[in-house]
Amino acid sequence: MHDQDFKPVPAQRLDDRVVEMDPEHLEAFRKLMTAKPLPVPTEALALLRDTAAGDTGGSVAARTFLFWLVGESDPTGLGTDGALELRRLDARHKEAALAVLTWWTGLTQSDQPVYDLLKDLSRQFPASEGSCDER
Repeated sequence: MHDQDFKPVPAQRLDDRVVEMDPEHLEAFRKLMTAKPLPVPTEALALLRDTAAGDTGGSVAARTFLFWLVGESDPTGLGTDGALELRRLDARHKEAALAVLTWWTGLTQSDQPVYDLLKDLSRQFPASEGSCDER
């Protein structure tokens, strides 16, 4: 999953050229630089975690969706492809999944809440022999 020891390689400056931005791109860049991270959707994550820990079709859908966020397969091998699982969720769980997806794809202070949740689920559902990434 997430490599805690990853250290990015520092960027190197190749030359002294100044790049001009058009006003539209400059404004978008300013907004990005001043954006604040979205708060962690703790209630949505808790609902999906509790559901994913079960053994229903909704549990498989929630579990597959959560592992899909980080590019992993459901350890039980029962799921399909994460985003497609949104179709199987009821309205309340779908809303929670979309809240998590919105947070995940935005500016976050830390992705750790999702990795902690997935670590707990991975302990509960050790990888089955039937789970493989040959899809």
